[in-house]
Amino acid sequence: MKITLLLIFVYLLIQIETSAQQKKHLIYFKDKKDNGYSLNEPEKFLTKRALERRKKQEIVLQENDLPVNPNYVEKIKKEGAKVWYTSRWLNAVMVEADENTLSKIKKLSFVTQEQTYLAPSKFSFKEAEKFKTIELKPLEKSLTIKDENDYGSSANQMKMVDAVKMHQDDVRGKGMILAVFDSGFENANKVPYLKHLYKNQQILGTFDFVLNKNDVYSVGSHGINVFSTIGSYDKNLIGTAPEAHFYLFRTEDANSEYRVEELNWTIAAEKADSLGVDVINSSLGYTDFNDESMNYAYKDMNGKTAISSRAATLAATKGILVVSSAGNEGNDNWRFVTAPGDADLILTVGAVNRSGECASFSSIGPSSDNRQKPNVTAQGSPTVVGSPAGRITTSSGTSFSSPLMAGFVASFWGSFPHLKNSEVIEIIQQSASKSSKPDYELGFGIPNYSKAKKIAENWKKK
Repeated sequence: MKITLLLIFVYLLIQIETSAQQKKHLIYFKDKKDNGYSLNEPEKFLTKRALERRKKQEIVLQENDLPVNPNYVEKIKKEGAKVWYTSRWLNAVMVEADENTLSKIKKLSFVTQEQTYLAPSKFSFKEAEKFKTIELKPLEKSLTIKDENDYGSSANQMKMVDAVKMHQDDVRGKGMILAVFDSGFENANKVPYLKHLYKNQQILGTFDFVLNKNDVYSVGSHGINVFSTIGSYDKNLIGTAPEAHFYLFRTEDANSEYRVEELNWTIAAEKADSLGVDVINSSLGYTDFNDESMNYAYKDMNGKTAISSRAATLAATKGILVVSSAGNEGNDNWRFVTAPGDADLILTVGAVNRSGECASFSSIGPSSDNRQKPNVTAQGSPTVVGSPAGRITTSSGTSFSSPLMAGFVASFWGSFPHLKNSEVIEIIQQSASKSSKPDYELGFGIPNYSKAKKIAENWKKK
C-alpha cells in the first residue's frame, strides 16, 4: 500500500512539474479587427523603401501586411504569458508559457484552437532591445577592382559565374540591400576583409532573433563564412556584391534544433520586408529536430508545410528575391532539398566543384510536389571564405554556393531595377549552363552574367 501511495505521489509531482514547465508556442489569432492600422495608411507599418518595392513590382497590399491587433497581445500578456514576437504574416504571436497559462489563452475569444509547439524554454526571456538602423547612403566611390588577378584565391568561384566581367561593368551591388540570416556573424565587425563595409556604413542594422538583442558578433563562425562570400573585399577574397548594403540577422541557434528557429526566420523575413530589403540569403536547412515529433518527411517538402518555407514564399510575394541553400543531404538517406529550399517562387542553390561538376553532398530535387529544385548551382566544393580569425580559408557546402548566388543576383538586379523578382529568377535560369535541359542535380545549371545581361536587355515583360 505504501509503495502504491508513493508511486501516486511521484506521478503527481511529475505532472505538476510538467505543467509548470515553460515552453514556446505559436498562438494564432482569428482576425485583425480594430487593430488600429489600415491598408490606406501603410506608411505606419512599412518603410518608404518597402512600399516602393511593392509599387515597382505591381504588388497590392494585403491583410497579411497589417500588424496583429495590439489589444490581443496585451490580453495574452495579462494571462501571464511572455510574448517574444508577433507575426503579421501568420497573424500569430510567439509566447513562452506553462500549460496552465496556455489553457487560459486557448479560452480567449480571439484565439483559434490551432497552435504550434516550437521549443522548450532555453533562454531567459527579456524585452527586446530597440532595433537600431542607419539610413542608406550612396557610396562615395567604387572599390578598385581591375582584373581577375585581384581576386586571388577566389578567382575560380567568381569566373565560374562570369562575376569578374560583372564587376568590370561596375555591377557590384550598389544601391541594393541584402539581409543575411544565419547563426551569428562572429567578429564580422573586426575582420580586415569586411572593414570597408563598416567604414562606408554599408551595415544598416543587426538583430539577434534568438536572444532578442542587437549584437550578432559574439557567435557564429558559419554566418561570417557565409557573409564573406557576398561582402568581402580582400586580395584573396572578393565577394559577389561588395558594394551592397546589408542587414545581418541571427535566426539560428547552432547548439540545438527546434522549430522555433523557423519562426525566428519568419520574424526576420517580416522585418526584412518592412525595411525594404531586396534579397534575402538563407544558408539554413530544416528536416530533423531535437524533438523527433517535429521532424519533417520528404512529403512535407512541398513549400506549404514547413514554417520557414511558407515564410520564404510569402517574402517572395512581397517582392523580395529569396535565395536559399539546397541542403547538404545528397550523400545521406534524405538526399532531397531541405526547408526552406523547397519553397515556391524562390531561388534554391545547389553546389558544384571547381570544375563545375555536381558536388556529391548537394541535395537534389524535385520538391515533393514535383517542382524544379534546385534552381541553379554555384561553386560550393570548396568555396573560398573568410574566418572569424580574419583568415581567408575554404569550406564546402551549399551554405556557400547560396550566398555567392545571392550577391550575384543582387548585383545583377541592381543594374536592371525595373525587373520583378520573378523575372530576375527566370533570366538567371535562362542564362545558366543547362537552361535547355534542367535536371534535379544541377537544376538549370551555372548562371552566366554576360548571358543574363543580354537576355535582360531584350526582356519584355510578360
